[in-house]
Amino acid sequence: MNFNVKMDDKKLKVDIESTNLKDILIYCKPKERLVLTKKFGLNGEKWIPLQRIWKEYNLTRERIRQIETQALMRFRRLIVGNQKYMEVLQEAKKTLDSHGGFLPEDVLVSKLVNKNIFKFTKQELKLILVSDFDVSFLKRNKHINRSFYLEPLYEDLLTKMTLFIKDYFVARNNSQDLYEFIGVLKEDFAKDFREVSYLKNDLFYINFFESVRDLSVFDWKIWLPVFEDVNPKTIKLKILYTMRRAGKPLHYQELPSKIVERFPQKPIKLNTVHNELVKNNDIFVNLWLWIYGLKERWYEWGQVKDILVRIFERNDRAMNVKELCKEMLKEKMVSPNTVMLNLQKHKDLFTRVEKWVYQLKK
Repeated sequence: MNFNVKMDDKKLKVDIESTNLKDILIYCKPKERLVLTKKFGLNGEKWIPLQRIWKEYNLTRERIRQIETQALMRFRRLIVGNQKYMEVLQEAKKTLDSHGGFLPEDVLVSKLVNKNIFKFTKQELKLILVSDFDVSFLKRNKHINRSFYLEPLYEDLLTKMTLFIKDYFVARNNSQDLYEFIGVLKEDFAKDFREVSYLKNDLFYINFFESVRDLSVFDWKIWLPVFEDVNPKTIKLKILYTMRRAGKPLHYQELPSKIVERFPQKPIKLNTVHNELVKNNDIFVNLWLWIYGLKERWYEWGQVKDILVRIFERNDRAMNVKELCKEMLKEKMVSPNTVMLNLQKHKDLFTRVEKWVYQLKK
């Protein structure tokens, strides 16, 4: 590859109205064309990071970055005034603005492709967007993945927010409701950076979280991957997570399929689940016929009469049969007739106040 070709942009007079993107790259210097083609995968192959390019061609890191910058500037000058390229940029700005001013790189490109109004490939769209001045490109760093954003957002602010988020969750050591945490960020940033209107928009935060490395959002919760309450590693913790998410007692035969729905990486055996439920009876309570509930939700083992005693003690008042049945179903799957039979049978424990109303015997 000859890197010594000289070109003068002022002498370039190119009619590109009817040409495609590859034809435009012909008017770039060979070294610039090489960098853009490999960096964005324009030859149909996978894109190559700059680090591999400068090693392959025995250039310094700084020099290859200079070539990339020069190439993008020249490409920008070549497409200015071309209607079909300007339409891409206008559509990108409109899409970003409607999504809070910020989108991860692949998300924005996919949205443009899905509009089905451009004939460019994903790789070509990335090049067009990165070369623009109005749409800012955030290169991947140790905190944030590649993204596009609009002013008045800026990179230092986004980095500052990322560091705040990570410090916040390290100190908290637990997940948090998504919109509750967005409220925390608004309290800390929207007031201090009033000129950045996007900081008042929930969509900005939702899209920004997708780009923050080592941060995840699932089930409307936001968390760091190390948190076991939302990223369990053992079978016991996966059962616990699944039952918390279900919010009700479950038959042990239901659990393997529900666990795999959330954690599809590895199949779960029914016997393994059952052994964990039995072994950890300080966490999981066998309510009735292999239906299990969580002890942390006040589910406890016991006969119907024992559960009725606990219900009366918790409420500390007389209760009608309908109320008792509703409370009973939270702990044990029994019919209203069974509840009524136990109230009538154990007169040493329960006394009737009036029709269908009982209380705990003093």
